Amino acid sequence: MTSLDVYLHHDRVGRLERQPQARLGFRYEPDWVEKRGEPLSLSLPVSDQLYGDEQCRPFFKGLLPEGEFLKTIARIFHVSAENSFTVLEQIGGECAGAVSLVPRDSIPPFLSESEPRWLEDGELGELIEDLPNPGLADDPEQDGVGFRLSLAGTRDKLPVLWGEERIGITRGYPPSTHIIKKPAPELAAMVANEAYCLALANQGGLKAAQALPLGKGTQEGLLVTRYDRRQEADGTAFRIHQEDLCQALGILPEQKYQAEGGPGVAAAAKLIREHASAPAVDLLTFLDALIFNLLIGNTDAHGKNYSLLLEEDGGRRLAPLYDLLTARPYWPFERKMAMKYGGEYRADRIRGRHLDRLADDLGIARRTVRRRVVELGERVLAAREAARDRVPSPWRGAELIDRAEAFIAEVAGDLRKAAAEAD
Repeated sequence: MTSLDVYLHHDRVGRLERQPQARLGFRYEPDWVEKRGEPLSLSLPVSDQLYGDEQCRPFFKGLLPEGEFLKTIARIFHVSAENSFTVLEQIGGECAGAVSLVPRDSIPPFLSESEPRWLEDGELGELIEDLPNPGLADDPEQDGVGFRLSLAGTRDKLPVLWGEERIGITRGYPPSTHIIKKPAPELAAMVANEAYCLALANQGGLKAAQALPLGKGTQEGLLVTRYDRRQEADGTAFRIHQEDLCQALGILPEQKYQAEGGPGVAAAAKLIREHASAPAVDLLTFLDALIFNLLIGNTDAHGKNYSLLLEEDGGRRLAPLYDLLTARPYWPFERKMAMKYGGEYRADRIRGRHLDRLADDLGIARRTVRRRVVELGERVLAAREAARDRVPSPWRGAELIDRAEAFIAEVAGDLRKAAAEAD
């Protein structure tokens, strides 16, 4: 196989080519160029040129899992984790957003006539335990199609269908509506952690993904509603195209942290200002996200954990928040944030001058940033009890949440003092 058809929704928009030394090349279809269709990525404007490896790898590699998650998937399919083309050939049938990659001139998964595989009693625990192995998702009677869905990130996860309080495995049609995330064994109470932080964001007035902890026997996981899906009243799901900030800026996933060459606040703000449909609104939304991640101590809020959604009318807006966890119970307080806040990585060192530089990076009035830091801190503090109530028992009683709430109060107090400092 030397090329893959690339689909955006149901349109074949281009071709991904495998070039010598495992390099990639991408070219839009001539008819897509002629009708000036939507670009796959802001880093890949619609053009008749061939995008070489340096230009297209950040977007396509950004569709894949990372780290040990990627290595495990590669072992399952007997391919090299370093060869993005062969991994996408195996699991690119349904990627984040509305992108699908399939072998040249083959039937894409969204046209599949295969029925979803609905889990029976007792199978959910087995599925979570086997992640990221496809396990139940693979069916040798389906012409070897099996599991072909890709999700970015370092956590073991699987796209699934959720309907009528049951979970199903899909091969691309209907599209998956939720994600099951398996907690990292070395991080205690991780399911309770993320469920609480997502609930806290929503209760605090921010837009964030919805999540529900699951437990079967000794296994637990987090069922997260996909924000890149839209469901009609009858339950029909539609895919919404999205890309993370690293993809949009043409930055490789291994450089997602600012200290390693990833996007900082200024670069993200510039992207929002130039491409968002309502940049003034989204810049404030981004500011709130930055403050919230600081409040909870989410040191993993890097460029791949912020995304843009492409609306049906072609407009772009920031996606709801996702992958929200407090790292405070696991790491020392001195641990760096993923992005600088006005030139400072460490939450305990942020002062008024850093908030002012943050405002300058965002292109927002300094007094607005100082005021919003205080207001959001107060909202989040007030939302803690309601957020905890939204976490089902037994996760609600996790000692980790107690520690998170105390830490949030501490950071909110420090930020209130920083915002009150003289200019």
